[in-house]
Amino acid sequence: MSNNLKEDILGPAWEIVKNDIKIKKFYFLPGLLSIVFLTILLVYQSIYTYVNIFDKKHEAFVIILKFFESDYIFQILISTIIFFVLYVFILPVFEWWLIKYIDNKNKWTAIWISDSIWLGLYKFLPLFEYNNIFSEFKLISILNWFLFSLRFIWFAYIKELLIVFFVLFLFSIVINILFAYTKYEIVLWNKKAFEAIWFSSKIATLNLKNTIKLYFIMFLLNIRVIINFLIFLSFPIIAVSLIWFITSKLFLTITLFVLATIFIILILILWYLTAVLDVFKTAIWYFAYINWKEKLKEIEEEWDD
Repeated sequence: MSNNLKEDILGPAWEIVKNDIKIKKFYFLPGLLSIVFLTILLVYQSIYTYVNIFDKKHEAFVIILKFFESDYIFQILISTIIFFVLYVFILPVFEWWLIKYIDNKNKWTAIWISDSIWLGLYKFLPLFEYNNIFSEFKLISILNWFLFSLRFIWFAYIKELLIVFFVLFLFSIVINILFAYTKYEIVLWNKKAFEAIWFSSKIATLNLKNTIKLYFIMFLLNIRVIINFLIFLSFPIIAVSLIWFITSKLFLTITLFVLATIFIILILILWYLTAVLDVFKTAIWYFAYINWKEKLKEIEEEWDD
């Protein structure tokens, strides 16, 4: 990796994460929403895997029926809707705020966190539009669609399914590399989504080698998605195995209590790491955008001359 990449991009991004305590505190809400969403998604996938492995479809169907007949169904549905609205609308607001805050911090321009959040509420719509159009090209989305498809096709056409999703995965890599700087054009220059996409593609193409390097650094950071999936997949299987093999109720209760405690601790750790990683990744792409946009500007000026 070139010194330029370390000194101009990774170094300043890490300094923000290391030294700015405020930014990590105020980004706890989107971090919490992300980890709750990921937890729900992975627990759902894990439970479905457990039901299929142990052939518990009838029992699962009975539990679902009892759930819909329970007295708490209305409260749960309302809570789910509120969470979904928060997840869809709050994340772009905080993302707008984070980019703007990092930009002002880099330019030594004073801005209150509360002010930048209000600005985010006012101007988040283009970012909201972009996130919803291209969210399906994220790693977690590709993985989720693969698992969702697998449950219907199962192993009969696993080879064809793997080929299709491998192609989709490669296509998503190209999309994410080309569109890496779109959000920064939207936030910092008030561009519309598709106008910002075009400009991002120009910057990425001009700095293709370094953009690919940064993208794969992001990919390694996002490997936590796979780790999370393996963790959550293992918990129901471990719990069921313990229920089968442990005959003492007291020992089983203690064991399940320990497992639940470990599970909650993992959630809290993943919550903190999600917030920190989101700040770090946003800062990395910000400094890359600032450095390479200046390079694009110089080249365009030379062409004009």
